Amino acid sequence: MSDEQQPRKKRSGSEKRQRHPRVYSRVSAAERQQIEQDAAAQGLSVSAYLRALALGERQQTRSVRRRLPEREALEELKGQAGRMGGNIYQILRRLNVSGIYAPELPDTLRELSKAAQGVTEFIATASAALKGA
Repeated sequence: MSDEQQPRKKRSGSEKRQRHPRVYSRVSAAERQQIEQDAAAQGLSVSAYLRALALGERQQTRSVRRRLPEREALEELKGQAGRMGGNIYQILRRLNVSGIYAPELPDTLRELSKAAQGVTEFIATASAALKGA
C-alpha cells in the first residue's frame, strides 16, 4: 500500500462517546478528595456523581456504577472458596477410587466442613451487609 491508502486507525472508545461538551470547575485538593470519596461511596465515577448531583431526576442516561472494593473482595473470597471446594472434591474422589483409607480422614473432613460452613455464613452476612449499604 502507498502512504496515501493506509487504513484508518480504529477510533478509541472515548472518541465515540455521545457527550462532547465538557464543564470544568476548579476545586481545592481537599475538595477534590472529598468529591472522589463521595463518588466512590456511591459506586460512581466522579463525572457520573457530579452529573447526578447537578441534574438529579432530569438525568437522561443511566450512570454506570463502579464495583465497590468490598464487593470485589467478597467475590474473590467466594471464588477461592469454590476452588477449594473443587479441590477437596477431587482429592476425595481420588481417595475413593484408589481405595486408600486414612484413619484421620473423617476428623479432617469434619474440620473442613466446619470451616466451609463458617466461610458460607460469613459470605452470606457480608453480602447482606453490602446490599443494605
